[in-house]
Amino acid sequence: MDTTLCLMIDATTSCTKTFYKTLHAFLSTNVPTLDNIVSKQVAPKALSGSSSSHHAAPVNDNIRYLLYNYDNLAYVSTLHTPPLISTVFMRTISDIAAVIKDKREADIVIKTGSDIWMSARKSKSRVLFSLILQKNMHYINVVEDVRRLSLNLFNKPISVSIRL
Repeated sequence: MDTTLCLMIDATTSCTKTFYKTLHAFLSTNVPTLDNIVSKQVAPKALSGSSSSHHAAPVNDNIRYLLYNYDNLAYVSTLHTPPLISTVFMRTISDIAAVIKDKREADIVIKTGSDIWMSARKSKSRVLFSLILQKNMHYINVVEDVRRLSLNLFNKPISVSIRL
């Protein structure tokens, strides 16, 4: 199974060599087990044609998003769909998450040097990170696309479907 693991590490954590050694030891022993559990859960659904609640079709081919619910640790994501998102964007998402972590409501919109728009919208316990891959968009259009996406996603319940 092709698995991607995204870790959000608190900005106050001291990322020393000891931290990384401990993290590596933990992940190298636990990720194969987790991957095996996830594979057993996903494989029967893939064969039967049902979809996982963690992966959703993009609302628009030019938008990729990650919706995360802090209350039940559930997520819905299209970041895995081509074109693949670079690690620079993933790091930026992590930085933004650290900034809005303790806020109840937040809206951030960023335009990158490569003409890609990034946004983060937090409402209570849910946070939506989105990347708009369409070049030459105006700010007002970006805000409207993010508003429509968040209305669509925030009104749907998301839940954890993996049983451990």
